[in-house]
Amino acid sequence: MRTTLYFGLSHPSGSISESQWQTFLRTEVTPRFPDGLTVWEANGQWRRSDGKIGRERAKVLLLVHEESPSVRKAIASIIESYKKAFRQESVLWETAPVCAAF
Repeated sequence: MRTTLYFGLSHPSGSISESQWQTFLRTEVTPRFPDGLTVWEANGQWRRSDGKIGRERAKVLLLVHEESPSVRKAIASIIESYKKAFRQESVLWETAPVCAAF
């Protein structure tokens, strides 16, 4: 399976710094997925509930993993930790089957 998570970098009192992101990655993500991951920066855009276009910088996290309840729980825990730590409304989560080899 391939899971891609999209983490917005804005919050009510400013922006999430690179240092804050690296700490989150080191303490919340890497312990749950020590076999590897990929992260890149992106610029996101979406239609807000008021109809206006919202934009913000984001970090995109890509994980390739087996399908299991424990993996889904780990991903859900990462999302909940991020939302709580940085006062986020949501984190976009997409998962799809993938054929991968090293």
